[in-house]
Amino acid sequence: MIYRSNGVRAALSIFTLASGAVAFCAIAIGVLAFGTAAHAQSDEPDNLLLLGAGAYVTSNPYESAREDVETGLLPLFVYKNRYLTADLSGLAVTAFDTGHVKLEGRIAPRLQLVDPKDTRDFAFLQRDLGVDAGARLSGTAGPATLSVEYLRDASGETDGQEINLDLTVGFEPIERLSVEVAAGLSWKDEALATWLYGLSVKEVGAARAYEFGRSPRAPSGGAVVPSLGVQLRYQLSERVYLIAAAEVESFSNDITDSPLMARSRAGAGFVSLVRRF
Repeated sequence: MIYRSNGVRAALSIFTLASGAVAFCAIAIGVLAFGTAAHAQSDEPDNLLLLGAGAYVTSNPYESAREDVETGLLPLFVYKNRYLTADLSGLAVTAFDTGHVKLEGRIAPRLQLVDPKDTRDFAFLQRDLGVDAGARLSGTAGPATLSVEYLRDASGETDGQEINLDLTVGFEPIERLSVEVAAGLSWKDEALATWLYGLSVKEVGAARAYEFGRSPRAPSGGAVVPSLGVQLRYQLSERVYLIAAAEVESFSNDITDSPLMARSRAGAGFVSLVRRF
């Protein structure tokens, strides 16, 4: 990583800490924020525009990171009509929606606010913008939403695929304040896991490579990454919202054994102001 009735995944999705890219997580959080705000406006379901800006902070999980913690600013937007949602996490097109079950087609950018270029030892690595395509199926019961998403690289950047499972629960402890908590589990195949957490033979040679499923010291089967996120949205006025979100991802030994990775977890936070038009 968060529209999250799926809220936190969208946000947490573009933010999704896509991995060694905790920064990707930052974007996801922003998205999560917007998506949720969008869903909150049930009185305007057919056309919704949200614009805003925010600041993020994210840890750098890479070995020899130049800065352990990085910060920055992000412009934020969400446009939603009956069939289409566009935001920092990409595009979602609704195939069907019963009110409790929804199927969406997805096109998602794979961004990284933090990448190996922000290190001393791996600045030569290339992690360019990629584009994934897939689908997401979600079901809602009361305050809880369970979603499963499949994404596959459509740009030739990672040549990988992933499956994301997320459970989100929302509640309102006081008037004007809504809270969403999301628990996620993401499986990345060998190609995507290598792109996110490893080192390929082409990049560093066979002796130093850490390719999932190929290198003798690397595990096979890709990687499984659990995450936990929370978002708070406070309504300042009829059209203005203050949104804060945070997410933490945990990395197993399969990931931290990579020469590229230095930490067993990565986290990011995001605060923004959003106006509904």
